[in-house]
Amino acid sequence: MNNLSDMKKDQPFKVPENYFENLSDRINERIEKEENPKEKNLIQILKPYMWMAASVLAFVFVAKLILTTAVPTDFQNQPISQIEDSSTVNTENVESDFFFDNMSETSSDEIIEYLSDYDIATDELLANL
Repeated sequence: MNNLSDMKKDQPFKVPENYFENLSDRINERIEKEENPKEKNLIQILKPYMWMAASVLAFVFVAKLILTTAVPTDFQNQPISQIEDSSTVNTENVESDFFFDNMSETSSDEIIEYLSDYDIATDELLANL
C-alpha cells in the first residue's frame, strides 16, 4: 500500500523560467489583437447573403420544376369546370369506344366460347340490358 510519506515530494511539472515576468505583456498583446480584429473584405461580408440567395434560387427552381411537371399544360389555362367536364366526357366514352372497336374484330364463336367459359346465360344478358 502506498503512503503519502513514501511518495516523492518533487513536483512533476515545472514552470518555465521568466514565465510570470512576461505574462502581463503577453496578455496585453492578446487583448489588443482581440480588440482590433482584422477588417473583413467584401467577399467575407457578402458570403452569408450569397448562400441565402443561392438557397432561395434552388428552392424556386425545385418548386417550378415540380409544379410544371405536376400540372399538364393542356389544363393550365382552362377553368376548373371545363377540366371536370372534359374528364367526365372522356371516361364515359372509353368503355363504349373500346367495345365498338373490338367488336368488329371478335367473331360470334369467340363470344359464345367466352360466355360458356364464365357460365353466363343468355337470359342473364337479356335481363341486364
